[in-house]
Amino acid sequence: MTNMVKKTIIGLACAIGLLLTGSTVQAQDIDPIPIPVGTVTNTYAAKFICGVQPNGSLAAVPDAQAGHYSTKINVHNNTGIGIKFRKKVIQLKGGQVPTPPAWTRLEGLNPDWAMEVVCKDIYSHLALPLPPDVHYPPYIEGFVIFEVYFSPLPASIPVDPLDVEGIYTYRAEPVGTDAVSIDVVVFPAKSNRYNIPLIQTADPVIISPSSTPKRQ
Repeated sequence: MTNMVKKTIIGLACAIGLLLTGSTVQAQDIDPIPIPVGTVTNTYAAKFICGVQPNGSLAAVPDAQAGHYSTKINVHNNTGIGIKFRKKVIQLKGGQVPTPPAWTRLEGLNPDWAMEVVCKDIYSHLALPLPPDVHYPPYIEGFVIFEVYFSPLPASIPVDPLDVEGIYTYRAEPVGTDAVSIDVVVFPAKSNRYNIPLIQTADPVIISPSSTPKRQ
């Protein structure tokens, strides 16, 4: 083999090596960044029912009786550590219609801190109109879900980290009738183990005692 042929073969090998190296670097550059995950350990499913169901006709077969419904969901961190949770709102559509969450956010509470979710918050999360834009608040119902998560998962996990209670008020229409009721429901924790990707647009909100509480 002549020196000229040897030089040609070596040159081709170098060129191929450079091309392969460039391809490898490029592939490394476009690899997706791993998405961090949080492990859900407990979930709470709180029922909500809000707004006015105006149809009081005896001939109607309503999903709920005519009247004005209100909900308050109180949440308290009963542990000695900060608790993070993913809060989700699922508005049911009526009938046997499987429905996904319509709104999701990562939030949290410091030890012994509390918060509440009321109908006005739920209307805002679902982008639904309220008076004076409409004559009365529309009738809605569904669930507010609280998924307690840890990232990374600690060695010791609180068994039931949140106190979640619902306060439900009903008043018949028109105003001034005697049909009024109120009920309080405690929602238990359900043990779970699954990961959620932390890819929501909002950062986790951990309220600090040294700062002003943020309104949701």
